[in-house]
Formats: sequence, structure tokens, C-alpha cells
Amino acid sequence: MWHAVQPNDVGTDEFLTLCRLLGVDPYITVNAGFGDAWSARELVEYTNGAVTTPMGKWRAANGHPAPYRVKWWGIGNEPWGDYQMGSMSLPQFELKHNLFAKEMKKVDPSIKLIAGGAMPDVMEGADQARRINGQYIPDYLSAADWTGQMLLNCLDNIDMVSEHYYASGTQHTDMKLQKKVPIDPPLSFIEWQRAPAVQVRAKYEHYQEYLKRIPALSAKPVPIAIDEWAYFGGGPNSYKTVPAYAWAFHEMFRHSDIFQMGAFTFATAMMSSNRTEAVLNPTGMLFKMYRDHFGTIPVDVTGDSPQPKPTFPAGGDQPAVNPGSDTYPLDLSAAFSEDRKTLTIAVLNPSDAEQSVRIAISGAKLGSSGHLYRMAPDSIDAKVEVDKKPEVQVEDQMLGSLPETVTVRPFSVNIYSYPVQ
Repeated sequence: MWHAVQPNDVGTDEFLTLCRLLGVDPYITVNAGFGDAWSARELVEYTNGAVTTPMGKWRAANGHPAPYRVKWWGIGNEPWGDYQMGSMSLPQFELKHNLFAKEMKKVDPSIKLIAGGAMPDVMEGADQARRINGQYIPDYLSAADWTGQMLLNCLDNIDMVSEHYYASGTQHTDMKLQKKVPIDPPLSFIEWQRAPAVQVRAKYEHYQEYLKRIPALSAKPVPIAIDEWAYFGGGPNSYKTVPAYAWAFHEMFRHSDIFQMGAFTFATAMMSSNRTEAVLNPTGMLFKMYRDHFGTIPVDVTGDSPQPKPTFPAGGDQPAVNPGSDTYPLDLSAAFSEDRKTLTIAVLNPSDAEQSVRIAISGAKLGSSGHLYRMAPDSIDAKVEVDKKPEVQVEDQMLGSLPETVTVRPFSVNIYSYPVQ
């Protein structure tokens, strides 16, 4: 991509061995640019086929007789981009996607296929809509709406659709000028932290339009995999973007019927490392804190302090409604553990001042003691680097009963965890 070759010199067996050692599910994207359906089918057979198949026999000869049973497969990465090697028109790619899907599922009908999508916010932001139309036409299901057209014409061969975004707190899409422009005056501290969640909300609103315009989508829901996302800003190994990423988490959680997979760019961006050592940086610590301590079953959160209206008019990468719970300036998200024996409440303070919120629990009785897991460094620019004393940590505090009023530190991320009686 970008008119150059990325080596990506990691073997299939090596990658899948790493996934097994980490205890994670692999997700492989086949080359749908210069690649072909025959090669994609062969790769599925290599990873998932029995030893009696030609490619399964080859896998066994390489020391791995048992099938890997790779479930998640992407067809092409950002195929909508003219910067990709092998890019083509949308009607051509629709034919190619369907051909790939049918050949890959002939080998293993149980696999789940993720289509390469781009909603209007991405197409306009990457200047791809203008390439297609000569000008940006902000209309759903037009040639400039790659995701909409894929859902319209390839729905039977899609189990999930991929969406990417890179948030910026310094630019926004001006729909009248049909391009990104600098934000002047600069956003307030809270609004700068809101930026990644804004784009999640924009994609949620775009999806609601698809549900209105594509009746078959209601009969066969296709969730979104935001399998490439990040925020431009903050600097390496800094805490600065941690509240922003927590806010993006919360917005995905609020709409987890639609957002069901995510992949941050890149895994290595969560570490501070040198040639021989590595530690989790603040971003990695945040991901681990939510993975370890936040629940999995969504719980409704209501409030009487709504978020302000969006800064910019709706359209493109700007939603009609701001993300966040009705607990401004805080953002709250809640979830039960999988066994419903624990209630977790995440309280994000994206402001530079101490904030308080009253919390009332309806429909559950909590135990008399719990935990607070918290990231709350003294400085928004605090860092974690190899060979240096860490300036950020995840604190674990034992608490008594959940207080009626919770007070949280500036730009802090807090998870309250209590057993349910």
C-alpha cells in the first residue's frame, strides 16, 4: 500500500502459534488486491483443512497436523483506497468479494467473513469519494458509500463489515468545502478527548441509515468490526490519549449490538520497548484494565445532565448527537460480569477538574464492599517508558459500600466493581 511493499514477513504457522500462546483468536485477511480466490481458498485449506486435503497434508508436513480452525477471515484491507496495490472500482470489487467468499466457504463453511468497508465518513475523509464522483456527494448507497453498496450487493456473503478510522482533534470535515479543515479556535480539553468517540457515534448513525434503506439488513444483521483505529495526538507512551480511548470504548459498549469487534493500531503501540525489554505503556494498561475488570453484559445508564450538542454540523465524520452518557461532564458505562454476579461501573472524567456524580442502582442490590480500579496520574502527560520509573499505574483500592456520590480525579479512568447479592 501507499505505492510501496510492506514486508510482513511472518509465516502462517508462526503467527498462529503466537495466537495459541497468547490465548487469542486469530483473524487473517486475504489479499484481494493482486490476490485471487484460488490462493485465498488454498490458505483456508492450509489452516483449517483435514490432513487428507492437499494443503492440510502440507501443514502436517510442516509439523502441525491438527487444523488451526481459524474462524475470522477478512477479504481485502481497505479495498476502497486508490493507494492500495490492486485497487479497482466498487462494482468490480463486489464481484471479486463474492467470488472469494464462495471459494473460501467451499473449504470451510463455518468460517466468518469480514468485508472491507468504508462509510461516507471514511470515503470523504480519505478523499476517495471525490475520486469516484468528481465531487463529494454525501448520499447513502451512492458510489461514494462503499459499505452501503457492499451491504446492498454482497449481503449473503458478509458476516461482519470492517470499518477504520483515525480521529483527529485538530481537523474536521467541512461539508460545504468538501474537505478536512483545521479546527480554529482549538477544541476545549473535553472536546479534544471526545474526538475518537465522535467517530464511533458517526458510524453508529450511518448504520441506522443502512437499516432504514436496506430492509434485508434487518433480517440478517451484519455487525461492525472497527479493526483499525487510533487517535492522532498525545505522543508515544503518554497518558494524554488514555481518557479519549476510554471514551471510545464506552461508545462502542453503548452500541454493542452493532460494534462487536475492534483492533487497535497497532498492538506494538501499547508497549514501550527497546531491543530486549518491553512494558505496557498507558494505552496498553488501559486495555488490560478494561479486559481484566470491566463486565461483558451491557447495563443501561441514564442521567439528568446531557452532553452538549456537537461542535460542528452533522455529516461525514460528524454525528447529529454527541457521544456520551447523560452525565456530563463525566461519561459512564456499566456492565455485568458474564455470570451476572458482579456489577462494574466505569466512570470517565475527561475534564481537567475534579468531578462528582450521584449513582443510584436500580434492579440490583450490591454487596457491602468492592474494588476501585483507577488510572489517575498527576499529569496528563505522564509516561511509562522502559528503564524509567513509571508515572502511570493502575491502582486497586478496596472500598466499602458504593458511595451515593462518587468523586473522581481530573482526566481519570475509574472502574467500580461490586458483587451482586
